[in-house]
Amino acid sequence: MLAAVLLVVFWSQPLLGLPAPAFSEPCPRYGDFAKIRNGKHSSEGRHQLPFQRPAVKCRKFHSSVLEDTIERLRTKVADPDLFRLFENTFPNTLDTAVLWTGFASKDVNGTGPSYTDEDLAFVITGDINAMWLRDSANQILSYLPLLESSQSPSSIAALFRGIINLQSRYIKISPYCHAFQPPPESHIPLEQNYAYHRNKVRPQYNRSKTFDCKWELDSLASFFHISSAYYNTTRDMGPFTKYGWVETVRVILDAVGFMRTATYTPDGEDLKAWLVDLK
Repeated sequence: MLAAVLLVVFWSQPLLGLPAPAFSEPCPRYGDFAKIRNGKHSSEGRHQLPFQRPAVKCRKFHSSVLEDTIERLRTKVADPDLFRLFENTFPNTLDTAVLWTGFASKDVNGTGPSYTDEDLAFVITGDINAMWLRDSANQILSYLPLLESSQSPSSIAALFRGIINLQSRYIKISPYCHAFQPPPESHIPLEQNYAYHRNKVRPQYNRSKTFDCKWELDSLASFFHISSAYYNTTRDMGPFTKYGWVETVRVILDAVGFMRTATYTPDGEDLKAWLVDLK
């Protein structure tokens, strides 16, 4: 995961006296910013690695615990290039990929105006405004060492709960799919999947809720992974007793059982399993 993250470079910030590059836009797209090296503060090591974090106002999710961790390690990592890699990459999911956090609407369509106390967090992967089950879980699990029990909506704990709750919603929409559209509560525009017509998915999925549909058992396993990590660290039962988590587990078990059904008879006849309505 870290190796992949190192390939991505992000914006800059005027922190601790580090100069920020000048841009005509307040918060440039990190894909554009990644192409620019001049004007960024370089590490004092052999490789002179640029400082790639967003400006503070451009970061998507702010965590004082994360910032304290970075500063604590600043004096403990002797190699300036190694520390610069850590400084750039460790916070990048919070800086750039947590596109929205909030609460679930009481309205079944997610349009408000009243909201529950159910945390939601929409975490993207790369430059596509869609949420992958496996990726979003693994991205946030990088912050497990910083996780503490907290009911604050701006805490790392709320971020974990938000991902668990939103993944639970997504899985109930379709346990056979792996990437989903932004929740309506976020008011983020739906993402266009230009590969949709090249995919032959049966039954067809609702593109207003699902971005892409591929069966990946590890996507469902990731839901269990982040759920167990959250509980084992915080001992907070809230996400598992209040918002239909157990129902999601039943949906997963049903889907796994269905996927064990043979598609062909021993003599090669198609059992038409994919034409059965998936529940």
